[in-house]
Amino acid sequence: MAAETKEPVKMTASQLKIKVTNLEDKLEKLKNGAWCYLCDKHKARDNFYMTTDPMSKSGLTPICKDCARKIALKIDKKGIEHEPDKDSVRLALRYLNKPFLESVWDSSIEEVQNLASGKMKSNVWNAYIRQISMGQYNGKTYFDSDGLIPNAPEENSKLETTRKEIVLHDDFKKNKADVIKLLNYDPFEKEDVSDQPFLYSQLLGLLDASEDANEDMMRTASAISVVRGFLQQSKLDDAIAKLMSDISNIERNSATIKSLQDSKNKISSVITSLAQDSCISLRYNKNAKKGENTWTGKIKRIKGLNLRESEVNGFDIDTCRGMRQVQEISDASIMKQLALDESEWSDMVAEMRKTNTTLRREKDAYQEINRILLRENLDLRDTLKEENLLDESQLKNLKDLYSVFGDTDDSSKKEESDDKQ
Repeated sequence: MAAETKEPVKMTASQLKIKVTNLEDKLEKLKNGAWCYLCDKHKARDNFYMTTDPMSKSGLTPICKDCARKIALKIDKKGIEHEPDKDSVRLALRYLNKPFLESVWDSSIEEVQNLASGKMKSNVWNAYIRQISMGQYNGKTYFDSDGLIPNAPEENSKLETTRKEIVLHDDFKKNKADVIKLLNYDPFEKEDVSDQPFLYSQLLGLLDASEDANEDMMRTASAISVVRGFLQQSKLDDAIAKLMSDISNIERNSATIKSLQDSKNKISSVITSLAQDSCISLRYNKNAKKGENTWTGKIKRIKGLNLRESEVNGFDIDTCRGMRQVQEISDASIMKQLALDESEWSDMVAEMRKTNTTLRREKDAYQEINRILLRENLDLRDTLKEENLLDESQLKNLKDLYSVFGDTDDSSKKEESDDKQ
């Protein structure tokens, strides 16, 4: 069966003129705009930045302003903007094919800080993209950025990926911060970035949590040397394992393997000697029985790191319903055992009256102080939140804090209603 041929639609001269006009308008829009390959939308030219790449024929950046802004401000699925940092700005510039220059970044930081004290609101991204679009940066692309290896974009990309993975690793950042806090300096600042997670984690286990123990420079220097020795041993083990895995050349590599094992043994003896001389190992530690590994010693170490989670919340303990019931049972038992006469009751009531009056006055005074401090705290929180300087994950929810009293009041009312019934 032959395929049906679709006959052309007959149009009047006026209809044909309208269609031609519409096609010309669409063609004009296409000429005066460009496609963003990230959002896959055709937009007008003013929705794109002017490119600094001399090889570009269109004169526009590969992605639109909105997509670049979403990358720089790290806008999530809920549309919430975050403060741009160096990594997010660098990523946005990579898509725009514009250079990242440290001098422009520092200038943008200064500009934002100056604007923060005035009326105009801005952020680092807006300041940077405005400055980098100036004429003196024409002809520069992302490969002209500071910190990139010339003519090796793939190697630089791998290096950047490795550094980001290390920097974003939570354990690495925590261990590094703890070591610096205990020593007041960074002992591995000049070490290779890929070796730093191992070094910080090992050294943290050798440092003492007591306040004055790390002031022994000889012991601290020995601990750092021991950790570096551990790293050298690890690398020698990797080299030996690699040579041992090559079964076909095992005889040829036997001399090299023996040399590596001898080097490892020498490093091991040096580590043992340092551990013994400086009392680093538990076997040689003269202070091992002085409480470092007790519960009190561990709590002391945690408090020394200023971790909020280590603080005992005595308020919640004292005001919880279970503790209140225990206190009531204890008070009732004490009163039964006392067996007081009338004169003793009178003296006790008079003393309680005097004490209650004093406590009520103090309560009213502290309640007013608490009200003022709470108001100032909320004002300060709002100010810090507006300046993006507040880490809300470390703060206590005031609604949860005062819910203890709410539960107590509700339970008291319920008990009273049950008694009436």
